[in-house]
Amino acid sequence: MTTRLLTLFTRTPLHVGAGASIGAIDQPIVRERATGLPIIPGSSLKGVLADLWDADTDKTTDRDGRVRSSRNLEKDITWLFGSDSDNAASAGALSFGEARLLAFPLRSARGSFAWATSPLLLARAARDGVPGVTADLAKEAADKLSGKDADSLALFGASAAIALPVANGAPKPRLVLEDYPFTHSGELPAALAPSLQKLLPDEPVLQNLPEHLVVISDGMLSFFARTACEIAQHVRIDDATGTADDGGLFNQENVPAETLFYSVVHASAGRSAAHRQHTPEAAIKALADRLADHLETLQIGGDATTGLGYCTARLA
Repeated sequence: MTTRLLTLFTRTPLHVGAGASIGAIDQPIVRERATGLPIIPGSSLKGVLADLWDADTDKTTDRDGRVRSSRNLEKDITWLFGSDSDNAASAGALSFGEARLLAFPLRSARGSFAWATSPLLLARAARDGVPGVTADLAKEAADKLSGKDADSLALFGASAAIALPVANGAPKPRLVLEDYPFTHSGELPAALAPSLQKLLPDEPVLQNLPEHLVVISDGMLSFFARTACEIAQHVRIDDATGTADDGGLFNQENVPAETLFYSVVHASAGRSAAHRQHTPEAAIKALADRLADHLETLQIGGDATTGLGYCTARLA
């Protein structure tokens, strides 16, 4: 078994839907039930990545005129992603964990915006093997944010672009995120910003990450992840009239652009008898090469034709 990390950085808002809702948001995104943090399910990632091998699928048309896709033993897509055909059913060599949140963009009163993370997100990243993010780093952040006023404290550079100047007798620097004020409780762990930058070393937007990175409490990060996503209003068009359909207004929730996720990818040897000669390393190489062929860019989720879901993707 070989394990690698797939880093995803949203270039445009992203919508992986959780179905209908009875609340104010008609089309919510998929979230963790306990924390409310947005995720990208592993099944969504697997489907998107398998589509990179679309040319490997055999297309047939049934008697009703419907085009059906099938996989056979001779194609790479079969041993990498599996097949459910009656005569060649097998699991794939690649397995994908859900993409978890690592840094979430928030409006800032100074410096335009900030990337927020929390001790919980860092501890998970350490457990999942994100390079440079250690359990000690997560504990350092948690210790600096401890106490009864933890939800009003933050770790950030005192002279960073997002920090408000000390004024009016304030004893410490402050910042304002989404209209909520936070008081400086210490500097960022020294290794944190460089470690996140190394996940996507060629991403120009992350070049100024140290100036915009902030660590806040788990509770406040969860609160912002529930309330600070983009809400887009849409109107359904009546095909017959070409105008807005009565009662066709709906709200769609999107993860904002510049959100950082990661997913753990596991690779095994080929699982079927016909593919056991393929090694885990060969599966990882095939995936990395195909991502490179597509310039490390993926479209994930719905509304691709309106520009949603475009992400930078890097396998390391």
